[in-house]
Amino acid sequence: MVRIRQRQGRHFMDDEGRMFWINGPEEFCYLSEQRQWRSGLSFEQVLEWKQCAPSGLVSQRFTSILAACEAFEHNQVIWSHDLYLRRMGDQMQMHRSVADYRPTAMKTADDVARRLQPQPWLGTNQAPPSCDWPSSSTKGADLPHPRRRRRSGLKTPAH
Repeated sequence: MVRIRQRQGRHFMDDEGRMFWINGPEEFCYLSEQRQWRSGLSFEQVLEWKQCAPSGLVSQRFTSILAACEAFEHNQVIWSHDLYLRRMGDQMQMHRSVADYRPTAMKTADDVARRLQPQPWLGTNQAPPSCDWPSSSTKGADLPHPRRRRRSGLKTPAH
């Protein structure tokens, strides 16, 4: 018997780390297995960053979300293959598996708030921007800023 380990809304993960969606209207829903292509992400990160797609494996219809979850946990699901769903999942994986992928909702939020959230699969070794200030031993010395452009030909100060 496989147990549902984590669940958020219509998404859940079992004891073996497999992810499933509950699709369709609440009174006529079915389960859809999801495949993940990035390792090391938490359940929440997979959902937030949309790092899974349908494998094409689908269940029979259930009369409620609760009935679908209970059937799953009691090994009463009859699985079949949906080739259309599999092809759609392959296209989603191609689109979402690029290193700089950001879900549309996150791009929109970033545009409004100007908040950049790094993709979790890129690691945490990205150093934040910094400004190198002169040390106390060089105080008073007129050091040029490393990114400042020099203007040539300007001999007299502008008035």
